[in-house]
Amino acid sequence: MRWMLVVAAILAVAICLVAGVLFFASRQAQHPQDPNLQPLEESLKQRMDGILGDAGLTEQTVELSVMRSQLEAEVARVKYLATKFGGSAVSKQSTAGSTMDLIAEIPVEYRKSFIDAVTDGFKDLPKASPAASPTMCVVTVQIKVQS
Repeated sequence: MRWMLVVAAILAVAICLVAGVLFFASRQAQHPQDPNLQPLEESLKQRMDGILGDAGLTEQTVELSVMRSQLEAEVARVKYLATKFGGSAVSKQSTAGSTMDLIAEIPVEYRKSFIDAVTDGFKDLPKASPAASPTMCVVTVQIKVQS
């Protein structure tokens, strides 16, 4: 009779252990912990802002106004500035003939310097480094002809 009590006690302990393991296993399956990716997201965002600058790769438009007699010289000046900053520019006359649009593609790190040089005229231009970033941005320069 004593051995029956021992077997019953062992069975009761085994059942309790199995029930406890199943209970904890089912709770883990219901509430899996997702990793917290917020610090990684913020770090990547700061790094990309540092690389691309504030405006990133978005296109910007700069508007200038010149006399008709100065139009060709101004177009040549903008193209020169684009090449000076390690990029290039192409021009297109509007159908109305009152504006000239230039699309300049320059390395992203020179975007602000290029815009400043275009709007402020010739000034001290930084030399474009031979190891400039391969990331390019587009700046549209719209030259309006005054009558």
